[in-house]
Amino acid sequence: MPARFGGISLGDVTARAARKPDYERECRALLALASAPADSRDALLQKTADFAMDLCCAQTAGISLLERAGDEIVFRWHTVAGRLAHLGGLTTPWGECPCAAVIEAGEPLLFTALATDFPALASACGGVHEALILPIVSGGRKMGAMWVASLDEKCRFTQEDQRVLTDLAGVASGVLELVRAREHSRRETQRYSEVIAVLAHEFRNPLGPLENAIDAMQVVNEGSEPLSAYLAVAQRQIRHLKTLMDELQDASRLDHDKLSIAPVETSLNEALADALAAVEERRLERHHTLSLDVPPGNLRLCADPVRLTQIIANLLSNAVRYTLPGGNIAVSVEQFVRNGEPYVAIVVRDNGIGISQASLPHIFEPFAQFTRTHTGGKDGGLGIGLALAQRFAQLHGGTVEITSKGVGHGTEARLTIPVRPGSVESTSAETPAAGQSMARRILLVDDNADARFALGGLLELEGHEVRVAADGAEALKILESWRPDLALIDIGMPDMDGYELATRIRSLAAQPHLTLVALTGHVSSHDRTAARNAGFDAHLGKPVDIGQLRRLLAS
Repeated sequence: MPARFGGISLGDVTARAARKPDYERECRALLALASAPADSRDALLQKTADFAMDLCCAQTAGISLLERAGDEIVFRWHTVAGRLAHLGGLTTPWGECPCAAVIEAGEPLLFTALATDFPALASACGGVHEALILPIVSGGRKMGAMWVASLDEKCRFTQEDQRVLTDLAGVASGVLELVRAREHSRRETQRYSEVIAVLAHEFRNPLGPLENAIDAMQVVNEGSEPLSAYLAVAQRQIRHLKTLMDELQDASRLDHDKLSIAPVETSLNEALADALAAVEERRLERHHTLSLDVPPGNLRLCADPVRLTQIIANLLSNAVRYTLPGGNIAVSVEQFVRNGEPYVAIVVRDNGIGISQASLPHIFEPFAQFTRTHTGGKDGGLGIGLALAQRFAQLHGGTVEITSKGVGHGTEARLTIPVRPGSVESTSAETPAAGQSMARRILLVDDNADARFALGGLLELEGHEVRVAADGAEALKILESWRPDLALIDIGMPDMDGYELATRIRSLAAQPHLTLVALTGHVSSHDRTAARNAGFDAHLGKPVDIGQLRRLLAS
């Protein structure tokens, strides 16, 4: 190696007597780096610099990474150990940094006159006697450089220090590549989740008018066959599409850990009844025998009623799907005390095709589906239901457990959740049936003409007085001379959205008791909170569940 390279003073480590290798210390350092948590790039790079300084007996060490600052390429002293640690974060332009010379040379260089050859570093590195710098290359990309520096005249680097530093530079390269790959994966996953969420939301918009139009046709048809049978098929398929849309949106939230619950005092009996009703048609089609073992009384607990029903319905749906026609499904409710706290378990057992022991450990993985030998392959669904059920159970402080003795031996699914303090045994009055609902005056505000026509027409057929508005301004005009009982307001309208309209309605002295109901394809707890803050009394997801709306009108 020449004493000067491009006008820079350099030393030759090969001309010096190499110190004795200390493989034991080096192996301990590499093992510590390999076993360190990989979730923090900065922490791993700092450990690497610390070990470099220690193993090379240097007084300082660091890692400088390439960055772009506007139109200029700079080296940032990203990680610094030892006596120059206070310089962490410093940036040096490409043309004024020894790291650039190392990257251009493509090999380690020993600098013996840093302050003289690089005036920009004179104040920072005035006490440096020499510095050994190596390039960091990751996947063919030049990422930066790793270095050790001597601030002691007796500290001179040898070929052994270069070998050790080369190994550690490889570790730094691996860390940077891992972080880059993880960040790329995170961005791709986020992009995928955003697309899924948008698709699920957009699919909800046409589903609403379609479902309402079919419901209206059923009312007009008054049970005349065969049209009612055809309409019933359409209704079932729309409900299935709604379930898929809900699962897609939940899958997006699950991936970003944004699932949440809104716990209130809830009737377990009602949640169980709703879940059973959700699978009843499919169960009857497959001629399954259903047995129930539910304790007397109406157990009330602190839970999110929608999510609790969703969990139970998912477990029931799997039992129905994977139990052969004519099979048996048993549902039981068990109450017990664990560590002084009351719990309830909802258990679903079937004598269906079971689950292989190889598949059981992966049963809660999102989008996981497993070949069912008795059915000839996968049998519907997105493979997200159990992952969602488990997460919602965890948010309630509980668990979902799936057990099976193997293929052909049936399956047991057990949901266990705590009966939170303040929950009571009660036989509270039932919500009035939809048929008992009195006629209401309803204002429907939606910028979608088909949605206004279909839902408005259905409500009129059920005996309500309905007026419609295409936007917030038209709604406010109607409210100047009409006092409805309830306003159904779409959130995602142009110009004046539903939140602004609700806020303005709440300021009207002439409408003090008007019930406001938000209609939206966004149904997270954050969206429900935003609706409440804007003045809404209730929040219904799109497409609107007409049964849920009927119960709301009846109350």
